[in-house]
Amino acid sequence: METILMVSLLCVFATLPDPATSYTHDNVKDLLTDIFTINSYNKMVRPAADQSYPIIMYLNLNLVGITDIDEVQEKMTTTASLEIFWIDEYMIWDPADYNDTDILYVPQKNIWKPDIALDNGFTKLEELGDDFLLTRIYHDGTVEWRPYDVFETKCSIDITYFPFDKQKCDIIFGVWMSPLSDVDVELGGKGILLDAYQSNGEWDLLTTSAVASESLLDGAVVTFSITVKRKPQYILYNVVLPIIMLSLLSVFVFALPVDSGEKMGYIMTLYLAFAVFLTIVSASLPVSSSMSLLSLYLILLLSLGTATVMITTLELRIHYLDNSYEIPKFAKCLVRSRQRMRCRRTSKKIHDAGENEASISIINNATLDSPKSETSKPPLVKKLAKPDVPKEELTWPDVTSAIDFYCFWSFLLANILITVIIFADGYVKSER
Repeated sequence: METILMVSLLCVFATLPDPATSYTHDNVKDLLTDIFTINSYNKMVRPAADQSYPIIMYLNLNLVGITDIDEVQEKMTTTASLEIFWIDEYMIWDPADYNDTDILYVPQKNIWKPDIALDNGFTKLEELGDDFLLTRIYHDGTVEWRPYDVFETKCSIDITYFPFDKQKCDIIFGVWMSPLSDVDVELGGKGILLDAYQSNGEWDLLTTSAVASESLLDGAVVTFSITVKRKPQYILYNVVLPIIMLSLLSVFVFALPVDSGEKMGYIMTLYLAFAVFLTIVSASLPVSSSMSLLSLYLILLLSLGTATVMITTLELRIHYLDNSYEIPKFAKCLVRSRQRMRCRRTSKKIHDAGENEASISIINNATLDSPKSETSKPPLVKKLAKPDVPKEELTWPDVTSAIDFYCFWSFLLANILITVIIFADGYVKSER
């Protein structure tokens, strides 16, 4: 019975997998000694057994966040890390010889690295990564390098539809000196990774793309493209909305009576406010031959403000003209049409009213009192004098009131149309 039990236990243990073996620090030291001391690894030598074949590198970009897009300097700042893979033939070993040691972690400064750099960097050319960063090396010679950095790149800014603009910026990496026969750069299978991406408060990330290219002049290049769209809420609330309110307030200068003495001071204050907003918007945009949507809107409102100042000045001049100056016919027509549109009748006093009074029909009382007969003649009626139509006496203040009436509605309609057309058209075109 005991023999049967022991045989059963031996069968069970025989079917169990072998316990996992783990390598020790001595195994790692032996491996590093063999690579760097015995085999005399030299980071100055391109790690290819056959130097006639190029080393192929594969690049992916792990985008962490878009820090800023500076429209004035035309610069995009992003936080990202590169994933770079290549085969180092001087780093190949058999894990069985080192107690299944299959991975090494070596500082990047101790191994050969390609002279890859940011081609469209905004500042000076710098080495990727830092000396303290470790590279992961597998037993088959695959090297994994993940340099992490804040990349400042040049970005051509298109301000045509600002603040509804979209921008496409590139992050370009290329081999700086090594020819294509030595180092070739290819796009990895992942392209741009967004697993760790953090959204930006000003820009929405729309699309990403990546492409690898080769040329005799530039060598091997990988271009990562990022398309973003501005979130217009900040500009609309803090710039556009105050401008719209100012434009509406400028129209109400025509509602102020000339005799109040406040028209010119009121409109000049608003005019200066427009100029200040135009300066603020211009300072936040790059110097470009193209005009932005918001700049066009401000210039149109500034033109309306200029016209308002000119009209107000002429009104003040006309209002205080002496009555000895005859009012032109077109001005009289302007006043009368304004009165008809407002459905109001004049209550002006008429000079020499006694001379213009109509005589009343007088029926001959004697004739009316006389007995009626067949041969009697019809009662005599005195010929009535045709009453004269009272004539208004128009004054220059009437003319300025008519100008205020027409200008108020004209400028109000123009402000509304300009605002709706410009921003609606710009928003629709930016969505295409």
